[in-house]
Amino acid sequence: MIFLNRSEIDVKKWDDRIQASAIENIFCYSWYLDAVAENWGAILTDDYRTLLPVPFTKRLGVKQMYQAAFTREYDIFGTEFNWTDAVGFLSKHVKAIQFRNSAADLFPNCVIRNHQWLDLSVNYRQHYKENANRILKKGQTIFRVEVGSNIGVLSELFEKYVAGKIESIKSSDLVLLDRLMHVAMKQKTGELLVAKEEDQIVAAGFFLKDKKRITYLKGAATPAAMKSGVMYFLMDTAFRKYQADYRTFDFGGSEIPGVAQFFKKFGALDRIYYEYVLDNLPYWFKTLKKISK
Repeated sequence: MIFLNRSEIDVKKWDDRIQASAIENIFCYSWYLDAVAENWGAILTDDYRTLLPVPFTKRLGVKQMYQAAFTREYDIFGTEFNWTDAVGFLSKHVKAIQFRNSAADLFPNCVIRNHQWLDLSVNYRQHYKENANRILKKGQTIFRVEVGSNIGVLSELFEKYVAGKIESIKSSDLVLLDRLMHVAMKQKTGELLVAKEEDQIVAAGFFLKDKKRITYLKGAATPAAMKSGVMYFLMDTAFRKYQADYRTFDFGGSEIPGVAQFFKKFGALDRIYYEYVLDNLPYWFKTLKKISK
């Protein structure tokens, strides 16, 4: 087991290993980490048989592994080491460790989180709530959805109508989000869908493609279109568009109660995952962090 910085990683071997795995985690590809992580490296074994991405920050010489923006969780790809091995090894290289993963009870004091998903391989529409069907019927007479190419449309809608409502979103994250969507489009692993009312774009959503999984990254709509149910129509259109080639629709990582309830109106199910934090930061560094706040 060794640690390599990003500049030392063979990204073709890296991405080929992730693509060949049965694990579906688009957040771990090199191009994704390049777009969202301040820095990143990896723990890996010979010839990339087993690997774990390690995004990190470095302040005053102190390294901290962190969960990068717009990533839900990290996975170990391979079987030559586990999370206990990885954390023990990482503790020699970083002073604080934060990560999210589906494995339970790795360490004490974890935070339980959940996200929603939908099985596209079954008749998912039978699980729609009554009001969702009613809103969709109305939306069919107002909106139409098509593939878009201008990422700026979604970036502007998101910044104007959504970002201010999410406490964890910073202005720097908006730059990362825009960059990530552009990179995903270039990699042909991302697609923009826009909803129009007459000829005006009133909503948009961005969707990530990996193996048999579609992941909803972000979306936004004008307040008037939102009241008319445009996001119901956008989501339903996405399900129908992707169901022929994909098995799972992943709604991302939102834990905002209203958003989760919206997803569940389509019959979405909860999936639990866990956040772990191990803090061995030196006292002087913790003190400086408190002063700077």
